[in-house]
Amino acid sequence: MEALTPRRLERLRRAAGIGLALLAMQTAASHAQPVGIRHEKGSGLEVRFVPYPWRPDIFQDFEQGAPAARSWAFARLVVNSSFAFDGARLVPGHYAMVLNPKTGTLPMTLELRHASGAEFLVDVPGMAAPPAGEGVYKMPVTFATSPEPAPMLDMTIATWNEGSLLTIRYGNRKLVKELPRIAP
Repeated sequence: MEALTPRRLERLRRAAGIGLALLAMQTAASHAQPVGIRHEKGSGLEVRFVPYPWRPDIFQDFEQGAPAARSWAFARLVVNSSFAFDGARLVPGHYAMVLNPKTGTLPMTLELRHASGAEFLVDVPGMAAPPAGEGVYKMPVTFATSPEPAPMLDMTIATWNEGSLLTIRYGNRKLVKELPRIAP
């Protein structure tokens, strides 16, 4: 075994420091990357989404209509019963939830469109492009500023007898939509 000289001790400290720095960088990077498709279920509803890291610059582009902003299919809504979504009728099926950026004088919009084909959500750093499909809902949307920021896109469903409450949290933005059950 080699003797511990001051020079060798210094090299060991440097190597340990570099190792710890690399471990910290790897841990930070793993927290900043999507971790696969998440599923949130409620009675008659399921939402699937990739927990993309909060990017205030990108969301600001959606709100202000920057030239680089493009539509983003951020979730798949699976409906197993009939619900209303701001007056639009949702029958059982699969829907893409799409956020469209502000364009000129037209505000940012939330859109639901039929998405019964192949999976459009993928675990990649880029945001998914909307799939082709018939639109069933498209309205201006304003996300409220939330005092409790979410580091990644998060969606939850709370269910009660008459319907469900869908909550979308992304960074310091929050949108809550009530989906009452309706007759088939």
